[in-house]
Amino acid sequence: MPVLKDNNEPLVDLKKACPKLLFDLDRNRIKVEKTAFARKTVAKRLNRAISLLPLGLTFILVDAWRPQHIQEKHIRWYTKFLANKNRSWSKARVATEVKNYVHPSKGAYASGHLTGGALDISLAYKRGGKRLPLKSGKLTFQENALSHQSKLPGRIRKNREVMFTALLNAGFVNYHKEYWHWSYGDIRWAEITKNRRALYDINLKGFKK
Repeated sequence: MPVLKDNNEPLVDLKKACPKLLFDLDRNRIKVEKTAFARKTVAKRLNRAISLLPLGLTFILVDAWRPQHIQEKHIRWYTKFLANKNRSWSKARVATEVKNYVHPSKGAYASGHLTGGALDISLAYKRGGKRLPLKSGKLTFQENALSHQSKLPGRIRKNREVMFTALLNAGFVNYHKEYWHWSYGDIRWAEITKNRRALYDINLKGFKK
């Protein structure tokens, strides 16, 4: 396991740091937080990823840094969502499946969102902000969520390839069970890139909304 030692890099306002980024943020959170936050280097790498996209395209951000209470809210939401979608599942199976899509709010393997190193992101047209299709209505949530899904139509796989290529070349890593989840500097990034140290921990110092 990589060493967790935060480098004390600050969070930055992504609306200011990434002027070409589009936003589709949670309406309730935006009333409180006013914007989205990520670590400074994450913002720089996101700008780099945007510059690598084909002309006319950009990224649209759904989520970035989260406080612990929001992560716990996500756990409850996914539990209810998956239970309703799969009524034959036991509570134990639902709980196991939830762990595939939302990570803990505490501990060494807490969600990268709590570190400021993770992004939930999609692909969109710069003009108008319309999203490019990245999933299929013919597949289940779990099937669509897989980053590399051979059941998707070719045009959707091509859209994902465009998105993935830009993010990978900018230094981000992907969580393979969620095509939309990308990170830099957190424990998942450290493990995938074989770095001995994760740059970002969940204990952010000196940050005030």
